Amino acid sequence: MSDKDQEKGGFLGGSFLVSEIALADPNFRQTVVLMISHDDNGAFGLVVNRPSPFTLGDVIEGMDDSAARTIPVFIGGPVQQEILFLLHAAFPGQPGDEDAARPVEGVISEPATVALIEFLKHDWAGLPPEDRPAVRVYAGYSGWGPGQLEGELKSEAWVVVKATEEIIFRPDAAGAWEDAFAGKGPLYQIILQTGFKPSMN
Repeated sequence: MSDKDQEKGGFLGGSFLVSEIALADPNFRQTVVLMISHDDNGAFGLVVNRPSPFTLGDVIEGMDDSAARTIPVFIGGPVQQEILFLLHAAFPGQPGDEDAARPVEGVISEPATVALIEFLKHDWAGLPPEDRPAVRVYAGYSGWGPGQLEGELKSEAWVVVKATEEIIFRPDAAGAWEDAFAGKGPLYQIILQTGFKPSMN
């Protein structure tokens, strides 16, 4: 979404919210949030670059013998961290859940249903490593009520950039914030290097 679209009040589903350098909220400092949905009723997204110390095998029973037990669990946000969500490149042979969304081309977002967990335990784990579709698991999500995100955008808490599959599934999540922030353009590369944001007025 372009800056002009933002000024017109356009919705941000399919975009990244990239935290500004000065954003101090510990839930969102140096984060990249994939916006799954955004409308007049509020917004829903997943922080894509905050790994937890846990793996899928730590939080799901019965995975001791499955290769999927080593899939890392990320913190999707501060809301309802007892609920798991997935971002994945389409799983072969799996029908789409009615709650699934496709915020970015090649990326499906949906709750971690029993059927999906069983697929990861058996079918995904049974594939050769090079043939396994990319998958990320998130505990919790990031949510905003009506008008809340718009207020944060006006206060310049976030930079908005187009979401990409490459950053979502980046092997080293630690570098995702810098990549996404600098991807906004040359000025943001300078801000990243110096930590100083000149007046935009």
